[in-house]
Order: sequence, then C-alpha cells, then structure tokens
Amino acid sequence: MSDSRRSSRGSSDRSNRSKKPTSGGARRAAGVRRAPSGKPAGAPPEPKGTSRTGRTAGSSASGGAATASSAGKSSAPRKPPAKSPSAKTSASRTSATGPAAGGTAAGGAKSSGRASVNARHARSGAHGAASTTAAAGAKRAQGGTGSRRKAAATNFLNYPRAGRKNPWRWVPSLRMIVGAMALMVLAGLGFAVWLYNDTNVPEPSDFALAQTSRVYFADGETEMGTFSEINRTELEADEIPQNVKDAVVASEDDTFYENRGVSPRGIVRALVNNLSGGARQGGSTITMQYVERYYTGSETSYVGKAKEAIMALKIDQELSKDEILSRYLNTIYFGRGAYGVQEASQAYFGKDAADMTEAEAALLVAVIPGPSSYDPAANQEKSVELWDRVISRQVNVGEMSPEDAEALEFPETVEPKSENSLGGTNGYLLDQVRNELVEEGFTEDEINTGGYTIVSTIDPGIQNNTVEAVKNLPEDRPAQNRVGTVTIDPSTGAIRGMYGGEDFVTQSRNDATQSRMQAGSIFKTFTLIAALEDGYPLDSRWDGNSPKNFPGWEVNNFGDTDYGRVTLEKATANSINTAYAEANIEVGPERTRDTAVSLGLPDKTPGLSADASNVLGSASPTVTEMGEVYATIAAGGVHRDSYIVKSVTRPDGSTRHEHEAEENQVLDEDVAINATVALQGPPTTGSARDLQNVMNGREVAGKTGTSEKFRSAWFVGFTPQLVTAVGMFQPSEDGTTEEQLTPFGGEQNITGGTFPTAVWGDIMSPSLEGQEMLRFSEEVELDNETRERSTPDPQPTQAPQPTREPDEEPSEEPSDEPSEEPSDEPSEEPSDEPSEETDEEPEEEPSDEPSDEPSPEDAEEEEPAPSDGGQ
Repeated sequence: MSDSRRSSRGSSDRSNRSKKPTSGGARRAAGVRRAPSGKPAGAPPEPKGTSRTGRTAGSSASGGAATASSAGKSSAPRKPPAKSPSAKTSASRTSATGPAAGGTAAGGAKSSGRASVNARHARSGAHGAASTTAAAGAKRAQGGTGSRRKAAATNFLNYPRAGRKNPWRWVPSLRMIVGAMALMVLAGLGFAVWLYNDTNVPEPSDFALAQTSRVYFADGETEMGTFSEINRTELEADEIPQNVKDAVVASEDDTFYENRGVSPRGIVRALVNNLSGGARQGGSTITMQYVERYYTGSETSYVGKAKEAIMALKIDQELSKDEILSRYLNTIYFGRGAYGVQEASQAYFGKDAADMTEAEAALLVAVIPGPSSYDPAANQEKSVELWDRVISRQVNVGEMSPEDAEALEFPETVEPKSENSLGGTNGYLLDQVRNELVEEGFTEDEINTGGYTIVSTIDPGIQNNTVEAVKNLPEDRPAQNRVGTVTIDPSTGAIRGMYGGEDFVTQSRNDATQSRMQAGSIFKTFTLIAALEDGYPLDSRWDGNSPKNFPGWEVNNFGDTDYGRVTLEKATANSINTAYAEANIEVGPERTRDTAVSLGLPDKTPGLSADASNVLGSASPTVTEMGEVYATIAAGGVHRDSYIVKSVTRPDGSTRHEHEAEENQVLDEDVAINATVALQGPPTTGSARDLQNVMNGREVAGKTGTSEKFRSAWFVGFTPQLVTAVGMFQPSEDGTTEEQLTPFGGEQNITGGTFPTAVWGDIMSPSLEGQEMLRFSEEVELDNETRERSTPDPQPTQAPQPTREPDEEPSEEPSDEPSEEPSDEPSEEPSDEPSEETDEEPEEEPSDEPSDEPSPEDAEEEEPAPSDGGQ
C-alpha cells in the first residue's frame, strides 16, 4: 500500500473519529474519566492509561494535543490506579517509539498511521491493567486498615453461619443462643398463662364423693351391714377433732396456713430429688394432695403435677383453709379399708373420731404416707417411729408442749377385721336389698359409693326368731339339708324376716328366694279357690276313696285310705288327694294354674302347667313366691308385691327412694274369707295340728305339702298379722337335682307336718307375742254358690296295704281317729258322712304329750309318682 493511501486512510480515520464523539466517549467511559469540555474540536484522541503514557505520547510531533490532555488528567486530584506489569511494558514501548516518531520531520503518512494503531492497542492494554491494579490496591488498602467485608447470610437465622469454615459454621452464635432463650422464656410464660386460664376446677371425682352405704333394720337404728367399695363416712368441718387437724398440718405441710396452695420450696426439693434418681416426689402441699384425691386422681407426671398446682392455686382462693383441710381428712386413705378420719378411727380404735386422744390422732397421721406398711398390726416398730416423729413435729411448730408430748403413750389398736361384710345369715338379707335396689334403677356403683342410709323392712326381733328357729332343729340334721323361710306382712307386702342359709359367703344361693322345690299339696289351695269361684261351696261333696282312676291317671291317697264322700273343707283339712283330683278335673286344671298366677305366682314357674296333676304340686316355686301368694289370701284377696327396702336416703338427708305399694284386688274378698276358713283345717285337725300347742290359742290358717318321694316338705301358714312360708329340701352333691330328704331327729319320713311346721311355730309364736289376738272372719255365703253336691255317700272300705312309698312304714297308715301311737292297721273304719267330720275332729288330739311319731295326716299329701300314672 502506498504512503499516500495510508496517509489518506489515517486522515480519514481521524476525520471519522472527530465526527463520532459518542462512540469514542463510550469507550473512554469504561476506563478513564471524560476530558474537560474545553477540548478543541478535531483534536486527536488522547491515549488511555496513566499520565506517564500521556506524557510519552505528547513528545511526538503528532501527539501534542494528547500530551496536553494527559497533563490535564495528571493534575486532577484523583489518585491514579496502581500500574500493572503489562501497563509498564506498554508504556516503555510507547516511550521508545515516541522520539522516533517525533523525529520525523513532517510525521509522514505511513508513520502517522502506524502510530495511531499502536496507540489504540496501548490504550486498550493500559485500561485492563489499570482496572486490575486498582482492585488489588483497594483490597490492600482495606487490609491495611484492619477491616474486612463480611459474607452475606444465607437465611434468616444465619445458620449454618456464612463465611465460617467447618466446624465453626455449625456452632450457633451468641446472638442466636440468647434469642432462642428469650423466645423460650416468652413461650413458657405464654403457655403458663394459657394453662392457668384453661385449667378449670372440675366437679369432684366419684372417688372423692364415695361413701359407705349402710343398711339398717326396720327400726332405722340397728345396722344390718354395709355396701362399699370405699369405706368412708364424711364428717362436717366442725365435727373433725382439732387434734387430728393439728397433727396432720405439723406432719404433712407445716406451711399450710401460710402458703397459697403450692410450696416453691417443696417443689424445688422434689425436683432435686427426682433428678438425683430418688423416688419420684411431687412436692405436694396438703392443698395439692386434696386436689389429687378430690378432683384429679393420682398424678406422677410433671404435666399432671403442673395442673394440680394450678388447681391448688385456684382452690386456695375459693375455699377456706379449714374447709380444704376437712375435705382432705375426709378423703385420705388410712389403711384397713378406711377412707376418711371417721372410718379410720373405727378401724384402728373402735370409736368415733370425736373420741380420739392426742396419741391416737398422731398415730392415724403417722400411717398416712404408707398405710399398709405402717399399720401397727403390720410393723409395730416402724409405726412407733413415725408416731414419735409426728409428735416431735407438733412440738417443733408449737402445737404441743414438750411436757405433754413426753406424757403420751403409744395407743392400743383393735385387731383388723377380716370377715366378709356379707358373712352369716345377714348376708342373704343384704344381697336381697341390693338386688331390689338394682330392680328399682340403682346402679352397683351408686349403691356401693352413694353413702346412702338404707332402711329395710326386716324386723330385728322377727329375724332373730327366724334364725333361732332353724338353729333349734335337731343336731343330727344332715349337712345337705336346706331350709328357706320368709315372713311377710300381708297388709303391706313388707318382708319382716327371711332365712336364706347359714352363711352367704360359703353358700351364696338364697334358699328363700332362689332355691326351688316341688310344691306338693300346698298347691291344692289354688284348686280350692278356683272351685269356690266357680260356685262350689265349702260343703260341696267329693269322692275321697283311694285309688281313683281318671282318664290316663290313677290317684292314691297316702296309704290308699278311703275317706268316702267328703266336703271340700274336709278334703282340705286332711289333704285328700283323690277328692282334690276330682275337683281339679271338674273346674279344669287350667283354672288351677291361672288362679296361682293371678294370686302372684310367676307364670314361668318351672313345672307350672295346665295338666290335671298340677293340683298335687308338680310346679317348683321358691319359698318367697309361695309366701307372697298366701299373703294375697291373708289380705282378703289384695295382692301386693313383697319387698325388702323401705327407704333410701342420701347423705344430705334427701329421699332417694321410698317404697310405694301397688295394690290389686285379684280375688273376691268373700272367696278369700271362705278359703281361709278351709285352710284353718290343717293347723287345727290336720297334719299341722301340733301348732295348737305352740300358738297359744291364736287362729292359724295354712297348708302343709310333701312332694313326691319326700324330696321336699312345706308349711305355708298365716295369722291375720303375718304370713310365714317354710320349705325344706335336700339337693344332690352337685346341686343339680333334689334327693329324698335324709331322715333325722327321729323322723323316718320328712313331711310338711314335721320340721317345717315346727320351724313355722318357732318363728311365729314369739314374733306375735304381745300383739293383739285377732280372729279370722267367719264363713260367708257366696253369691255364686249353685253347685252343691248332694249325691249319697258310698260306704268307704278299707284300702289294701300301700304299694308305693312309704310302704316301709305301715305305722303311718292313716286312720279316721288319730291315736297317740299310730297302729299298723287303721283303728277304726271311717263312718258315713257327715258324721265322719265330727269323728275326725281332734277331740282326742292333741294329747297332753304329743307323739313323736307323725300322725296319718303328716304324710297324706304325697304326690303321685309316675308309676301311678301321674301326668
């Protein structure tokens, strides 16, 4: 390329640069500040870099303007950036070429163009080096002053810590630790405020309110027994002795009257003990212990204790200290099954709490920490040690003088009771009371913990007579022989006495209310009533000969005795099977069944059917059921359910339950009167006539009964005031079946006229002593009497020897005139009716000394065995 062309290109480049100041200015802005506005137009651009570069370039012929510009920049107050090695090299090269370029006379075109290219390269290199040098210089300048720029945090908590190396980046900063602790304190305070406001004092727990329910005899004073899961009797605050209060405060919480329900000192002490591995403690005050027993139950967790403390604070503001202390002493467990100071005093000393001495009060307080372990009966030595500790604390707090303390002696305690509360004969009464309360809607828990005063209908005198009557049975009475009795007031249905067994604990089945036995001839009463209702009067005639055949059924009298045509009244007195079988078929067996049910016998009684044989007692009722049925007759046909609970009173004196009798006239009163007239025959002339020597002239109505093969024996009878039913039976060893009653007491065959009648007399005679001698109503003529029989009586004949039980005892062969000593053959042929009725009246009986041998009537109620064709 020619010089002229280069010169022309250089001039053109310079011209272009002068025309486009913006582009050049942009390039200059990246490294060097713009020159002052006084720069002449068209001046060549000054080289970038340091002032030294400008001065070197200015020595050339073509760079005068650039020199001036660099000089202007050098004079500026800004400190130039440090030079980099590349910048120095570029400057040296520029300086070396500058004179050569300047030495050319005219700066020819070729030299000028090369200089311009080199200058541009020099400026570019100087700019980059200057920037790098400036940054390094700035860091050195900062380092020289000891300051350092911090790394930016990567999250709000700056954790892990930015700018730190492991492991320090994982160590929380002090600021973070302090902030976290402050946050925890604030959260704890907030939680405490929330917990305080959210914790309410609940209703007292069932445990706290639980008290012993006590059952009393009808007099309301003689205690029969108790129901309790928690043996507690609550006392009012002013009824709790002050010596007990002083002792428990001194021993359990000597700051009780000063603290606000909690003891910080106690809590700290318990916390230290727990953290040191000791047995967990709660640091509880008396108020906190009261809260635990009265509201929350036992708590050992820290959260539970926190709630206890809050409740204690609130309760301390709501109740007086004396009220808190009294409630505490009414709920605390003292051992021996006793909750509360009253029951504890009875359990340990056999006296009321109000009668305790200082020494006795201290002993009760001493056993609180461990009632089972510190009971004197279990650990006398430990008990004495703790008793002495309680007294020492009382002296220390000034509640007792040293002299008084020295005078105290360790108190004597009674032996712990181990007998079951349902033991003995009263256990059956208590169980019956419980069962009746459940039927009335009481729950088991309510009965056990309600603290009720329950008054029963049991007369203590009659009950004692009942127990003694059974004890009076001969000593050789077999162990398997069982007796059940019940005595009922027919005017109310109240059970006045009951014998269910000797001991409820060893035999829990109640022989008066649960055990069942075949009724035997006591069921004839229902056929009697059905006949009276159907218009058959007492003097209606029936065939009393034996044996007697009916469709599919052969009936025998005891000993196959023929009685001829007998009246209904006579058939009742002598319990003539054939006459009553005929009457039952005449009125209909279903009438006998329905009559029994209408009088109160449950329609689901086992064996109760509409078969013809039901008149002979194939059903198996309980003693109480039969007593209730006969009470309906004694009450003039008014049925009242039997009951044993008279009233139930709450601890506050309000009535929880009171019996309300439901009366139903189920039998016409005149029918009941005439039935009673007929039922006076057995106790007067029949199998129960021995009662004439016992009842001292009182009128008695009733019926004996002996079941098939002597498996059971009954007597159910009544006076105008009381009804008593007695049943005797003998279960098998496994209790699944009935066995024949084992002979005892000189009786070979146990019939209703033997021991059941004797027990009945021993109950009723003393129970009625001192009461008015009431008489039954006389026979009345019924409006429906339309079926009196007038058929001539057949001549009775002597029956052959009996072919079924009891064939081994011919001495029991019945005769029309009972003799003092029964003979093998009837002493007299039955006479024609109606003279036979007077002949069999007991003019000769009873003798002055009643025979030990049973009379013919004693066993005449035997039921037909299946071999006899019984249905």
